[in-house]
Amino acid sequence: MTSAQLVLFAAVLAQVMLSFIVYLFLVRARFAYASDPANLKPELAYDQSAWPVKARQISNSVTSQFELPVLFYVGVLFVFQTGAADWIFAILAWIFAATRIIHALIHTGKNVVMQRFAFFLAGFIALAVFWIYLAMHVFSMGAL
Repeated sequence: MTSAQLVLFAAVLAQVMLSFIVYLFLVRARFAYASDPANLKPELAYDQSAWPVKARQISNSVTSQFELPVLFYVGVLFVFQTGAADWIFAILAWIFAATRIIHALIHTGKNVVMQRFAFFLAGFIALAVFWIYLAMHVFSMGAL
């Protein structure tokens, strides 16, 4: 693998690790709540609003890891498949991963919506540029 490919793959690993870590926080929050028999109620199995606010907040962050990041994963697969991995892709991938990490920290922390949105938007833009750059590469190959 080239250095750019390794750096690009490291960004993917960072995003994957973020998903696992946020899931672990969710397990911890839910287990802490559900371990008190007084809190056990059937609604916990099917109604998100039955959980305390902090657990719902973390759950929303988990859900967020399977929305925009899916486009990131697919884009990286295309980059590797087409042999296009270069430093531009690697840098854009790390911008995306870094903004997702900060977004998750805000989301599971103080949850300041406009602050969280700023990092979401920065990641969204980085990912959009990633895809535009990928499309330019694919079309320049004459593959389509």
